[in-house]
Amino acid sequence: MSSEADSFSPLASVVFIGIAEFTKKPVLEQANLRSRLEAAVAAATAPLQEADRAVLDAPDGAAIVVLGNVPGALQAAEAALAAAEGAPIAVSINFGPVTLVSDHDDSRLIGDGIDAAISIAGFTSPGGLLVSRSFRDALAATTPGLAAHFCPAGVFTDANVRSHELFSLDAAAQRAKSRRFIAFAALACLGILALGVGAKFALQRLVESRQPAFLVFDVRPQGEIYLDGVMKGKAPATTRLQVAAGAHTIELRNGKFPPFITEVSLSPGEEIQVKHSFTAPAAKKNRGLMERLKFW
Repeated sequence: MSSEADSFSPLASVVFIGIAEFTKKPVLEQANLRSRLEAAVAAATAPLQEADRAVLDAPDGAAIVVLGNVPGALQAAEAALAAAEGAPIAVSINFGPVTLVSDHDDSRLIGDGIDAAISIAGFTSPGGLLVSRSFRDALAATTPGLAAHFCPAGVFTDANVRSHELFSLDAAAQRAKSRRFIAFAALACLGILALGVGAKFALQRLVESRQPAFLVFDVRPQGEIYLDGVMKGKAPATTRLQVAAGAHTIELRNGKFPPFITEVSLSPGEEIQVKHSFTAPAAKKNRGLMERLKFW
C-alpha cells in the first residue's frame, strides 16, 4: 500500500485538548465528557479564522492545528479551559512541523508538531495548560508580552524517552524544581489523527495556501530587481526568487534605461518567468531633413 505525503511541512501551533483518563471512565460518563469536549473545542475555535485552522478528532480528545497565528493558539487554549467548566480536560500547546499524508481515500496528519502536543497533554493536570519551549519561543518572537507570563514547569520525559521542557502560566510552577520521570501517556493515539472529510480538505487547502511561489529572471544585459519596492538582488547574479503566493509588483532598473515595471499574481507553488532586455531606443529619423539632403 503506497502513501503520498505532502513535501511541504509547515510549522504550526498544535493545541491538544485531552480528557484525562478517558478510557477508565464508565460508558455513560464518556458520552458526557465527549459532549463537554465538543463544547470546549467550539469555544477554542471561535476566535480563529476558519481558513487558518483545522480540527482533528482523537479517541481521547481533539487537536486544533493553527497556521500563522501563534497568539491565536494561546487564545484558543484559554477559551477551551474556560469552557470546560470543571471537566477533567487538560490542554497543551506545541509548535512544530505537520504533514498531511494521503493514502487513496484516507488522509492522516502526522508530524512532530502533533506528537509532542499529545505527549505534553499526558503531563498536564486536569484544568491545566502546559506549553513546549518551541511554542513559548514562537510566542516570544511575535508577542513577547504574552511569552513573559510563562514560567518553567519542569523537564519531563515521555514513554519514548524524549525530554520536554515545559512552561506554565501558573505562578506556583515557577517555584517548583525541574523534575524528570518516565510517563506513560493515557492518550492512545500518538502522532496520527484521523481526519474528517471536511477537516481533510480544509487542511489540504490550508497547507497548499502556505506553499511559496517562484520568480525566474532573464534580464539582459543586467539590472537591479525590486520586489514590491524592495531591492532583492541584481541580475544576472540573481536569477530565481522565492516569494509568497499572491500579487506582487516587479521593477527592473538599469540606470541607463527607463525602468521595466510589471504586475504578477502567483498561485501557491507556481513559477513565473520575468524576461526583459534593456535596449536603447532607435533614433528617430527626420524624414524632411533626409529628403533635403538628397539634393545636396
